[in-house]
Amino acid sequence: MINVPTLLFVTACTALAVAWRRAAGAARDYALQLEQARNEAQALRRDLEASRAKLTELARSEDQLRRVVSLMPVALFQKDPDSRIIMMNEACEHIFGVEFAKLSGTQGGAHYPADQMEGFLAADRAAFASGELRVEEEWVWHAGMQEDRRVQTYKRAIYDSDGKPAVLIGMCIDVTERMRADLALQDSLRQLRQLSDHKETAREEERRRLARYAHDALGQNLMALKLDADMLYTRTARNHPRLHSHAGNALTALDESIHAVRTLINELHPSTLELGLPAAVDWLLKQMERNGGVHCQLHLLHDGGPEALPPRATWAVFRMIQVALANIDAGARATRVDVTLDLGADAVLVVVGDNGTGLPPNSGEPFGMLALRERVSAFGGVIVASNTPGKGTTLTIRLPGMQKREAAASRSPESCNA
Repeated sequence: MINVPTLLFVTACTALAVAWRRAAGAARDYALQLEQARNEAQALRRDLEASRAKLTELARSEDQLRRVVSLMPVALFQKDPDSRIIMMNEACEHIFGVEFAKLSGTQGGAHYPADQMEGFLAADRAAFASGELRVEEEWVWHAGMQEDRRVQTYKRAIYDSDGKPAVLIGMCIDVTERMRADLALQDSLRQLRQLSDHKETAREEERRRLARYAHDALGQNLMALKLDADMLYTRTARNHPRLHSHAGNALTALDESIHAVRTLINELHPSTLELGLPAAVDWLLKQMERNGGVHCQLHLLHDGGPEALPPRATWAVFRMIQVALANIDAGARATRVDVTLDLGADAVLVVVGDNGTGLPPNSGEPFGMLALRERVSAFGGVIVASNTPGKGTTLTIRLPGMQKREAAASRSPESCNA
């Protein structure tokens, strides 16, 4: 029989053994947890080092990108959703006329006029709202040059993952010199056309003077000679047959000379021009019908009279129609020509149509047509040619009326400078 002390000793030893086993298991678990924590710490350290390397590489890439953007010859800028400037390169500083340090974080209202700022902000709002590339031309005040510069801007908005505006990316190009060159070219072209128009007007005046001289001097002298020759021809019919024959030959030569003088006068300046454009064009069509056997028809929609078409304009439009008919007569092989006139105070419309062969494809315009285009442009009008091979050509000329020509003349640079 086991006594009490022995039982207590055995119980204590058992408890100690159980406690020791528990302590040993806890130590093993702790050692495992410590090893796992150590491994996780090493993994975190490696991840941290990798993240630091990536951040360093990202910073290096961003620095290189900033340098590349800064050195680019194209002006680039960025704005936040409130149109505050957050990035500009050197090229953009040159165009905007203000350093980025002064514009950073601002809309630029302190450096640009209020009306220009209103246009800038409106364009930014439109770019953010559309989400598409917007191309506009804007005036930008350049403080260094002390003048407004014309700038062409390209803007496009970038949005975040929630679809909200994040940043506005922009590019701009200074087109001031190009605009000035275009204006200078247009001014030169306008002056050349004015010179051409003045030359044509002076030529028409000279033709008119020569026609009057031929009519008043040469024509009258030939008519007087014809009267004398006719009287001589009549009186020598019975008694002087040989002289009578010579007088008849002289009459024939005089008739041919008078006809040649009349033809020359009509070529220089037809007398029907003094009666107005419709009468002159009708005479021109009858001449074409008589000489070429082409059926010609004039359609007069409205005749504004001398007020709508003064003499200088009448001569010019007549020559335009004459060139158009000459082009038809040269190679269209038409059997019918129709000319429509609408002479109004606001506009002058001329339509010349034929049923000829038209121009073959890829043949190009004849030189006479090119000269006609320049003549119409010099007079402030437009010309449209509708060509159908095998079915004829329709030529439409639209010129400004007298009222519009006077208004345009009043707005010309010469009149403004005066």
